[in-house]
Amino acid sequence: MTLLSEADEILKKTNLTIKDYNRFVEIGKKLADTEDEYIYSWLAEGFYLRLPEIAEKEGNYDFVKDDDGF
Repeated sequence: MTLLSEADEILKKTNLTIKDYNRFVEIGKKLADTEDEYIYSWLAEGFYLRLPEIAEKEGNYDFVKDDDGF
């Protein structure tokens, strides 16, 4: 499985967790190809829209760090 396909699979999950968030961010930091980074940016927009789901479970947005790209 490629990093992009893993990121896509994470985004497709019904219930996202902090573990999913951390892995998604880690994948973004590992990408070196410009085209892959471009595709990841589209996935990241979708993930960003789903952050409230994780925050609702956690009770806050403390899991989001400034350098995570969101």
